[in-house]
Amino acid sequence: MYAAVVVITAPELVYNPYSFAVHDDPYDTYRRLRDEAPAYWNPELRFWALSRFADVLEGFRDFATFSSAGGIALENRRPIGQAMPDFQQMIELDPPEHTVFRSLVSRVFTGRRVADMEDEIRGIFDGYLDAVIARGSCDLVDDITSPYPMDVICSVLGVPEADRAGLRAHADRILIREDGSMAIPREAADGMFGVLGYFIDDLSHRRAGEGSPGLVADLLDLEVDGRALTEQELLGFCVLFVIAGHETTTKMVANSIEILSRHPDQRDALVADPTLIPGALEEVLRFHNSTQYMHRTVTRDLELHGEQLHAGDSVLLLIGAANHDEREFGPTAEEFDITRRPDRHLAFGYGAHFCLGAALARMEGKVALEQIHRRIPDYAVDHDAKVRFHSSNVTGWTHLPITFTPGATG
Repeated sequence: MYAAVVVITAPELVYNPYSFAVHDDPYDTYRRLRDEAPAYWNPELRFWALSRFADVLEGFRDFATFSSAGGIALENRRPIGQAMPDFQQMIELDPPEHTVFRSLVSRVFTGRRVADMEDEIRGIFDGYLDAVIARGSCDLVDDITSPYPMDVICSVLGVPEADRAGLRAHADRILIREDGSMAIPREAADGMFGVLGYFIDDLSHRRAGEGSPGLVADLLDLEVDGRALTEQELLGFCVLFVIAGHETTTKMVANSIEILSRHPDQRDALVADPTLIPGALEEVLRFHNSTQYMHRTVTRDLELHGEQLHAGDSVLLLIGAANHDEREFGPTAEEFDITRRPDRHLAFGYGAHFCLGAALARMEGKVALEQIHRRIPDYAVDHDAKVRFHSSNVTGWTHLPITFTPGATG
């Protein structure tokens, strides 16, 4: 008699950034992509995906080959040079146009400006925490991490308090996607039109001499060597600032608490020593970044890992996969460790398109983690009731219920 031989084959490797199953846990798929198909082609959605750290880093660095001008999200891709008719986003330009736009904005949106806001940012966060701390429970997203970054952004821009809830409601809908589908839902399109419409009206009022002081007013007055921002550039900046700054920071803070709740020893270390918080935030950004990929368009034919890419092809730079690459971060790359000191991660991109708002995001994250671990240090997440947010390139939570020992305001 012969023993039966059982051959177990791995399932077909399929990566679909719109799949809700991928959203629930992308990291096994990412590992297989890095090991089995570092230049992966999806024939249905017609895109390449690069998953190894070195390749994603090079994709960010080499803007001449991997262009942003064809859109930075897969569902919004378009031929290079076909700009949006109503607004121009800095993030969808390549140098030298991108360099000019960014240098103008950087004249007024500076690191000093962000640093000077720390007390105001802490006050905004504490205001939302004060509203729930006596209850001993809250939905961290609904009650704190969703309104918090939008208030910060609106304060930076000069958006009146009365307008902030409505603007946030529009922004919350923009990134919504349906399971497995690349089509942009009507709800998401309506959200984009809502944000765009708000800033069209806001800029009109400001040009008429109305409006609050803030970054928008400073940008309207800005002129360097005879060059000022166009209406399309101003609209594009405001829309990008709201979308990128609101959703990604909302998810970053909630992701931090969800992850730390599953690593109580590391959470306790932050309570005991708050100076560990900036490093812990960097590890959250590496381990489970809000932004999972960026789209690029290939400008020339090239061969990569034995595959032939052609000019005009779509490429996804998988930030989430790159930040788990053991080739860069060693054998513990898949582990969460707040004492890790990686030389680099790609959560904010790299090179010319390194995130302009990185300093503000880090400040918001630091303040949030400091206040949570100081004022409600024994928080517990209800993992059975948490609800995932679904989008092609942004990951996080729609609802994250937590409980904690009730405390006092102030």
